[in-house]
Amino acid sequence: MLEKHLDVYGDPSEKVLHYGYLNSFHHTGLKNLLDQAILDHEELRAHLKADEKYRKIDEIPFDFIRRRMSVVVEDDTGLNTLICKGAVDEVMGLCSRVEVKGEIVEVLPEHDATRRKLADDLNGQGFRVIALAYKQMPGASDDPVYAVKDESDLILLGFLAFLDPPKDSATEALKRLHKLNVDVKVLTGDNEIVTAYICREVGMPVEHLLLGSQLETMNESELAEAAGATSVFARLVPAHKERIIRALQSKGHVLGFMGDGINDAPALKAADVGISVDGAVDIAKESSDIILLENSLLVLEQGVLEGRRVFGNIVKYIKMAASSNFGNMFSVVGASAFLPFLPMLPIQVLTNNLLYDFSQTTIPTDTVDADWLVKPRQWTIGKILRFVLFIGPISSIFDYVTFFMMLYVFDCWRNPALFHTGWFVESLFTQTLIIHVIRTNRIPFLESRASWPLIVTSVLIVLAGAGLTVSPLAHTLGFVTLPPRYWLFLAVILLCYAVVTQLVKTWFIRRFAE
Repeated sequence: MLEKHLDVYGDPSEKVLHYGYLNSFHHTGLKNLLDQAILDHEELRAHLKADEKYRKIDEIPFDFIRRRMSVVVEDDTGLNTLICKGAVDEVMGLCSRVEVKGEIVEVLPEHDATRRKLADDLNGQGFRVIALAYKQMPGASDDPVYAVKDESDLILLGFLAFLDPPKDSATEALKRLHKLNVDVKVLTGDNEIVTAYICREVGMPVEHLLLGSQLETMNESELAEAAGATSVFARLVPAHKERIIRALQSKGHVLGFMGDGINDAPALKAADVGISVDGAVDIAKESSDIILLENSLLVLEQGVLEGRRVFGNIVKYIKMAASSNFGNMFSVVGASAFLPFLPMLPIQVLTNNLLYDFSQTTIPTDTVDADWLVKPRQWTIGKILRFVLFIGPISSIFDYVTFFMMLYVFDCWRNPALFHTGWFVESLFTQTLIIHVIRTNRIPFLESRASWPLIVTSVLIVLAGAGLTVSPLAHTLGFVTLPPRYWLFLAVILLCYAVVTQLVKTWFIRRFAE
């Protein structure tokens, strides 16, 4: 919001507002939020006759090196006026004269310092300040062309002060991200004074602040070290922001960058996750991976939590599937070595896998332990492989217990169908049970409970597996009815399997600090 339009003494000035409006109204480049705030004074269009009395002759577009832009307009007397607005230091550096109470006087160093202090004081109050200057010259031809060299010997007219308050959700969002071990850094083209003020407003300490000019003296390794220790960067151009992103990435950090202006596009592209908002300029949205539709920064915390929850469930699934299949491989290979028949028929293996896969379809709905969500996790195939090597063979131990139970308790040497049925049920039950043991680092069912959809599918699948052995499909699938004693033995096996797996899992987590 445009809050103040001041002359060089800090007094309100309508002329500053009028010239600022003419500049923003006539330039054809991308209008930023500052331009929009000026153009919100719609009454000035008719008052100034901006499109009737003034004709645009030329413009000198904004760039992030000059940090200013100019338009040249011709009034109804034929006089050309170059109106320049931009960063205070850059514009004041071009001014050799200043307008004071309607008079044009030479710039004096002591007065210049006072005007810079005026701008600094406004920055210290949280205002973003731009300077406004102009120069009048007669039209040189019917179609004059102006260039950067014409932005010289300007007359300083005054200052425009904008209020850009932080979002109400900013302070709370920063606190929540800190609890999730997400570091937040501010990269801005604003000067250090207004940047420090805004950071203090949202509770973000500014212990060490780096300027773009300081970054230019650093090589890549120096910048990487400085970027890690610095939370606030000011007076940056787009290339600086991109360099900072890449410097932090070189240290192994995963970067999300949030921006909404054209100056943010390179950093949005370079970041691992580019985030923009629905009201951002097109180039920022096109450079982003995510566009926030809600007017709240708390969405960032929700996004981090949801991302970690999804990642946690993906890791769960891989651990479950890999551990189960790894154990089954040992069981099949071992059983084939001493059994006079196949351990399980092919149709039974396919049915077992189909039911087990169905039991895992609700894993995406599962909750993730709160202590697992509080810090970022890396995709490390080595840890997953180590987990599979330790947990997978445990199922084979209890498969072999089942084999010997079926052979020596139920005398299945001459009854392959009973053996197949007994191992099919035990395998399905243990695989489904292991879902609930592996899904959490805590004690399953007691300290951490799965989501209701996962519990329901687990129960339905084990009931379906047991039901198949007495269903009309039993003969087709090669199943026979299991003796009542089998279910008692199975309950003991499942209890022992859950206890042993939980003990090994707990030891593994402590040993390898997962």
